Amino acid sequence: MRFVFRMTVRELRASWRRLLFFFVCVAIGVGAIVALRSVIQNVREGMVREARAMMAADIRISTNRPWTPQLRKIIDDRLAGAPVLERTEAVEVATMVRAANGGRVARMVELRAVQPAFPLYGAIELQGGIPYSHELLKGHGAIARPELLAQLGIAQGDTILIGGQPFTVRAVLEKEPGRRTGAFTLGSRVFIDHEDLQKIGLLSFGSRANYQIMLRVEDNAVDRLASDLRAQTRDHFAGAWSYRQAEDDISEDMQRAENYLSLVGFVIVVLGGIGVWSVTRVFVKQKIRSVAILKCLGATTRQVLGTYVLQVMLLGLGGSLLGVGLAAIALRSIPDEMLTSFGASPLRLTLSAVLQGSAVGLLVSLLFSLVPLLEVRRVKPLLLLRGGDTSVLPPGVARRSFKEWLASIDRVQSAVGVIVSAALVAVAAWQAASWEVGLIVCGGFAGLALLLHGAGIGLVRAVRPLSRTRIFALKHAVLSLQRPGNQTRVILLAVGLGAFFVLGIRALQSNLLEEFTITLERGGPDMFLIDIQQDQVDSVRAFLAERVPPGAGPPRLIPVLRARVTGVRGAEVNLENYQDVRGRGSLAREYTITYRDHLESNEEVIDGAYWTGKGPLPDDATELEVSIERSIHERFDIKVGDLMRFDILARTIEARVTSVRDVEWEDSRNGGFMFVFRPGPLSRAPHSYIAILRAPEDTAARGAFQHELVSNYPNVSAVDVREVLSSVQGVIENVTLAISIVGGIALFGGALILIGAVAMTKFQRIYEAAILRTLGASSRTLATMLAGEYTTLGLLAGVIGSAGALVLSWAVCRWVFEIDWSPATGILIAGAAVTTVLVAVIGVLASADVLRKKPLATLRAE
Repeated sequence: MRFVFRMTVRELRASWRRLLFFFVCVAIGVGAIVALRSVIQNVREGMVREARAMMAADIRISTNRPWTPQLRKIIDDRLAGAPVLERTEAVEVATMVRAANGGRVARMVELRAVQPAFPLYGAIELQGGIPYSHELLKGHGAIARPELLAQLGIAQGDTILIGGQPFTVRAVLEKEPGRRTGAFTLGSRVFIDHEDLQKIGLLSFGSRANYQIMLRVEDNAVDRLASDLRAQTRDHFAGAWSYRQAEDDISEDMQRAENYLSLVGFVIVVLGGIGVWSVTRVFVKQKIRSVAILKCLGATTRQVLGTYVLQVMLLGLGGSLLGVGLAAIALRSIPDEMLTSFGASPLRLTLSAVLQGSAVGLLVSLLFSLVPLLEVRRVKPLLLLRGGDTSVLPPGVARRSFKEWLASIDRVQSAVGVIVSAALVAVAAWQAASWEVGLIVCGGFAGLALLLHGAGIGLVRAVRPLSRTRIFALKHAVLSLQRPGNQTRVILLAVGLGAFFVLGIRALQSNLLEEFTITLERGGPDMFLIDIQQDQVDSVRAFLAERVPPGAGPPRLIPVLRARVTGVRGAEVNLENYQDVRGRGSLAREYTITYRDHLESNEEVIDGAYWTGKGPLPDDATELEVSIERSIHERFDIKVGDLMRFDILARTIEARVTSVRDVEWEDSRNGGFMFVFRPGPLSRAPHSYIAILRAPEDTAARGAFQHELVSNYPNVSAVDVREVLSSVQGVIENVTLAISIVGGIALFGGALILIGAVAMTKFQRIYEAAILRTLGASSRTLATMLAGEYTTLGLLAGVIGSAGALVLSWAVCRWVFEIDWSPATGILIAGAAVTTVLVAVIGVLASADVLRKKPLATLRAE
């Protein structure tokens, strides 16, 4: 062992510069794992710690229906003997607001009406250090977000109209319990008094409000009380949650996010592992003569192999420590305000993240270097007497035909290769906390790597005819791609994979945004009106007809009700009650339903028959008819002829399934519904309407339209699709940025592999340059050769990445999003060009020594 340690120290001292890229490749992946896990763990700790404040209560009971006397009695009876310390109620509803001073802008907001005891936990923070008091809301007072004031062009102290009634903005909201920065919302938050909401008519029939009862109870009673309330209210379409459930949900969600994001780091580590394999393979070939000398001096194969394995472990440890340092720098660079709302500031490295990242770095270093290191077993002392020529190496080291190579496969190396593959799957499963996910990730990565590797081989062969050109620099550039030890295919794989990630997600983003834009440009609706009451239908229709932009279709008003499935009796499925329905997952959710006597243009009957031309059912019909959407049929085995039971307006309605429809959801001009009923009794039931229309294109005209709408119909809310699209675009851009960062790191890893490959083969290039200069080649010719070689290499990598991105964007658009696909030619060409320039510049700069070295010194050294 002493010999092994001494030799390891000597080898590291002599060759650490050439192996520098070894542990840098490892460090990038380890840094990604440690940083991602640390961020998620910090956020999780902060959110769990703030769980009570996030819910603003110990227990919250909520429903999206007005409280019925029966449900209130159930809740009051259970709370009568419970250790409830405090109780308060709140209502949340989306509505439109406008300035009372005659401004021409109206905006949708998320209104929250609260009682004096709110919040039971946490605090409402206001701008200017003003302390929150419920007195600010009494007597038609309001607290609003600063962005709403900016949109309406008003300031604190001005008046806004909510439901047609004036409210004075008495303070500006900075932070509220339970609402996180960056969460998707329909609009800015506005607080008003609970009593005022009851007076202004926003809680009319069909309004989409959420009613809440919040409780502060003794800590030892939280779990049991929440469980009892949940059990007693679930059949009345209400739910009860405790802050401890929120803690568990947060922990579970964050753990899942941590595991899946760690797979991103694992993929980056694997890319670094490819670099490790590449560098180790070339390093071993350069050390063949040294290994033969050691064996001549009496060193055993086990000692030599142990020396290099220990060297790899030390380099892997160094790379892991460097990765931890990079992660620490990355965490310090994240602005505190980005994570303050999660209670996770300041960020710090967590011990578990550091240990996991370091362990993965060591394992990947060892696994990827082990197979090429086993080549030292084949080096014989006789090689030294034959001049160290690799052409006389034993089978496995010298170049041979494929058949000879196949016949002389080393069983030990093959067994180690299988063990390494299994170990990589185990590491991936460890990071994802799932064997299934580990197998999928490793299998997918291996398949993608094989495809890119095969594409690299094919492209290198495709440019081989250029080696016969008369242009000297181009001829030698193409020949250099097939240089022994040049790692051309490995570089193509690594750089091509990074380009694939970046260009693929950019092309997909382009297609998604183009789809949204085309839908709007084709005359599709860009605004929806909700909560239109039955007595407002005719006047709203006339109001809209007068303001339809030229060339736009007529606005459509659609009757809607809300319903829940409470039972099914069918040929293949029987759900006797709502508890059985709830066991089928999303079938128990609340659905928006409608009735009509015709199919829309985006619908097609695939089973049964629609009731077109049959007229409405009688008013006293006890069994209605319903048409279901295909996914309901496929997911829940509900078929034509089955009898379904619905809760509509607190009444039990039975309906026979008469048809199954296939809905083209991309065509939003006609809307889309899971359940469509035959006209009849529902036509005469209380219900509201939604309107689908094309609003004015001009921003000023659009704002004036919404302002006039709210002035005439204060209870009606307008959902502006263009504003929603802007939010969606922001989400897409954030996701694109995140994946592009992964691709950028992959590209950076590829660049490191390229630099490492140049450094490891520099001695060959310097000798060749010396010979060529002796034969008359100028420095300009040599520079042109290098530029040609790396430009060709970069072009091939760019083509591989662009081709892969093309296939990825097509497959995702065709099979996942089911939208029209366009090749995003400009993005892919620009990406290939940038990749070409990047590889060419890095390759030439890394080879600068080849151009500077004098030929005389090189030839004398030989």
